[in-house]
Amino acid sequence: MSLKKIDHFSVMLDQILSIITPQHGGTFIDCTFGAGGYSKAILKYPNTKVIAFDRDKSVIHFSRALEEQYRNRFKFYTEKFSTLNSFVKKDVSIKAIIFDLGFSLMQIKNLDRGFSFESKGPLDMRMGINKFSAHDVLNKLNQNQISTILKYFGDEKDHKKIAFQLARLRKNNKILSTDDFVRIVKKVKKNNNFAKKNVATKSLQAIRIFVNNEISELIKGLVEATKLLNPGAILIVVSFHSLEDKIVKYFFRAYSEKSRNPSRYFPKLDK
Repeated sequence: MSLKKIDHFSVMLDQILSIITPQHGGTFIDCTFGAGGYSKAILKYPNTKVIAFDRDKSVIHFSRALEEQYRNRFKFYTEKFSTLNSFVKKDVSIKAIIFDLGFSLMQIKNLDRGFSFESKGPLDMRMGINKFSAHDVLNKLNQNQISTILKYFGDEKDHKKIAFQLARLRKNNKILSTDDFVRIVKKVKKNNNFAKKNVATKSLQAIRIFVNNEISELIKGLVEATKLLNPGAILIVVSFHSLEDKIVKYFFRAYSEKSRNPSRYFPKLDK
């Protein structure tokens, strides 16, 4: 498959290329490969190498296209980026590591995967290498557990009402599709139907984050990345939502200032 035909783009590609300067060569790590936008742009420069990761098996055909085009310069792993240090040799000098967080356009456009508001297919939301799906969460966890997920991962003010309504309705019928869940949220938030964004946005975000263990993966991935970077190397993170943004900012502040841990959820910092 030709990478030119992919209906996907990498966020802030030009800005990131100007920071990491691949024209001067070096080895780069693309932690969120997706359709290969960052990797391909870097590999266009002759003295570069890319090591890429993505937990989503559906992108393997994109990686194979790059492996064929850039033999001995591109290596891909179908793994979570939290496992970086298990695959990247410690003696490899890394020039820059890139994280582009959140779900991809490919994932949300595939309605069978359950990421989209419009999905009437299976309630899935798995990015890859998961222990459970959104269907498991919404049909097996109790009302209080679901309320907690909506509150802390979605900042949803109506978390208790939504969890109550969900628990009540699933007594008779299982929640089978993303559309089923969206309709429950809309019923609870019927007075907000004129909002600019879909009223189920925060709830869907919360369930997706929980299903994919995104917060723990982000923290682990950032910690592992710092272990691979020598002084002068670059770490770039493109955040997707405010919860990620807060964590990334705390992390950068902690590592740049060598201060105490900004949060009890962070691993102990090496000084």
